[in-house]
Order: sequence, then structure tokens, then C-alpha cells
Amino acid sequence: MGFFDLPSPFLSLIDGWIGTFLPAWIRLLLWAALGAFVSMELYRLTSPQKRIAAMKVALRQAQERVSNFDGEFEDAWPHIRRMLSLAFRRVALVFPSTILASLPLLFVILWLDSHYGNMFPPENEPVEVAVAEGYEGRWINNGGSAPRAEILDREGTPVAEVPVQNPVPVIHKRQWWNLLIGNPAGYLDDALPFDRIDIALPRQEVLPFGPSWLRGWEILFLGSMVLFALLLKRVRGIA
Repeated sequence: MGFFDLPSPFLSLIDGWIGTFLPAWIRLLLWAALGAFVSMELYRLTSPQKRIAAMKVALRQAQERVSNFDGEFEDAWPHIRRMLSLAFRRVALVFPSTILASLPLLFVILWLDSHYGNMFPPENEPVEVAVAEGYEGRWINNGGSAPRAEILDREGTPVAEVPVQNPVPVIHKRQWWNLLIGNPAGYLDDALPFDRIDIALPRQEVLPFGPSWLRGWEILFLGSMVLFALLLKRVRGIA
């Protein structure tokens, strides 16, 4: 488990509890609203709101001066330079708080991708398993044991059996960045002659309508989260 996975068991526990009486799409709306609220409030509390508001006014005035200027370019350059300077200073002013406020969303998004992303297919349904050249992968899920991927060499001799603990489409050898983001399905043994396997697991669908790319968690969560954040920004008067 990586650093950004630490809240995952707690989030799964809450989601499982509210899942007893709410469908997945409503739960995603609730997570989007909660993520937007925590992120926007954290940004509001950690950013210099008065300085940002004053700089926004100064930047708007500088933009109006540039857009209304009627003269030679050389004479307009001081106004353009001030406008650009204010724009860059505003970015520098909000950057630390923006990064800090995005961390709660990163925790939630990584958990959502593992919790609402892929799923195991029904028993005995074929699934493509891709390995490095020279090897063949087979998906085994016959109900007798946990799902697993069997890897064979060119002669058909079994090389490895990789148990798939969670429905994750990629299993690889442990990397340094797994200290930050772990793989819920586990890792390949370092002694194996290949570095990763790709499993074409089906995606979960949380909406019963629309094209396939719309039915997953991503569009619903991210779209509603942006709308909630914009609403909170207006209601709370966040600069």
C-alpha cells in the first residue's frame, strides 16, 4: 500500500455502508460533493484571499487598459508588461494553495479508480492476458479458486501463476513510485523474465444509459465535482 492509498480502507468502509441503500451513481455524486467541499475549503483557508482579490481587480484593470488602448505598440508595451506581470504574480500566489487543495482529490480519485474501475468477469468467461513477446497468458476463473493469470512460454510450459487479488488490469514488478501509489492486485516476482502483464478486465458501469465511455465513474465524478466546486466558489466568495 502506498502513501496515497492510506485512506482507501476507510473510504471503502463508508462506501460499503452507504451502498446498502444508495446506488453507485448517487454515491459518486456524494463523493464529488465532499471532495469539492474539502478541496475548496482547504484552498480558502491556506490562500491569501485578500491579496488574491486585490490582484484580480488590478489585473482586470490592466486588461481593460490594454484592450482599450489606441496607439502605437511601443506605447502600449508598458501596459502589456504590467498585465503579464500581474498574471504571473497571481499564478505564483495561488500555486501553493492549489497544490495543497488538490491532495484530498488525489486520495479520492485513486481510490475511486480501484474501487469503481474494473471488475472481475463472470466465471469461465474468457479474458485476454497480454505478456511480453515469447510468452502467452491465460485467464483462469473457474470458481475453484481465486482468479489468476497463468503464463506459459513458447513450448506451452507454465512459467508462473499470478493470483489477481483485486480487479486491476495491470500487474507489474514493484517500482519506486509504488511507495506513493500501490497496486491493489499485488506485484510480480522480481525473478520472473517479464516485467508486467495486462489483463483486459471489463469496466464497471455506474450509469445505465449512454455510450460506454459515459457509463464509468470518471465522467460522472469529475464533471459533477467541477460543478460543485464552481458553486462553492461562488457561494463562499472564494477568490
